[in-house]
Amino acid sequence: MDVKVMGTALLVLSMTGPAVAHAATGSTVDDVVAVQATSPASSADKTISVSCPDGTKVVGTGGSVTGERTTITRVRPSDDLTSVEVTAVEHGTGTVQPWTVKVRANCAPGEFTLVSKSGTKNAEASCPAEQRTLGVAGETEGVHLTRLAPKTNLKGALVEAPGTATVTAYAICGSRPGLVLRGGTSSIMLSKTGSKSVACQGDEQVISAGGAVGGAVIDDVEPVGPVAIVSGEAAEGQAIRWSITPYVVCSQRTGAGRPRSRASA
Repeated sequence: MDVKVMGTALLVLSMTGPAVAHAATGSTVDDVVAVQATSPASSADKTISVSCPDGTKVVGTGGSVTGERTTITRVRPSDDLTSVEVTAVEHGTGTVQPWTVKVRANCAPGEFTLVSKSGTKNAEASCPAEQRTLGVAGETEGVHLTRLAPKTNLKGALVEAPGTATVTAYAICGSRPGLVLRGGTSSIMLSKTGSKSVACQGDEQVISAGGAVGGAVIDDVEPVGPVAIVSGEAAEGQAIRWSITPYVVCSQRTGAGRPRSRASA
């Protein structure tokens, strides 16, 4: 994970049109397919999207940026859960150097539900009674994100931002065998930037990623191979005390046989 140095400023959702991806890759772990796309490099706000293969729907989302004073402000699944769109912007004094934004989607066959809820400073999107949270996404108008994470009981998604910002939480809801939430342990950071990861266990596979920061700005949140990664930056761009917490939603691999016993998350 590249570490980025960023200044603190308001993040504005005004943007250029969607960027054209210059690369897209796919990999399969059982029935979960990971796809990603990266924007062209430029010094401008940008949006990038990626679509799931035919016969699959989005169950997990993620995004990351390169370059100084850049950050993600929007991770948004399509209403039909066939694609994911990520928006990133420059902030503070910006940068004259070119930078990129990457979008990730974990896709799987099945019927899933997207629910959303907007609020001031925080929002909670709740899954229907018979479903649980597979993935989370969110967006904010005007400021950075501080939380983009599943509820601890996997019954919804929580999105938070500072001040009186308008935020929207998205929860991708459904069912998967052996669904479990791991992570949720905070680490204290004394550096300007930092990242933490959390892995699934045994015969589990990663479905989605989430993260939260205290006294900081969320940078990247993404599922990468067998782990989920969240990175952030101290709120004032200084090496002060702040916290970072990763989350990962895992499920039993299909065809893995009898589920192994596992500790509670």
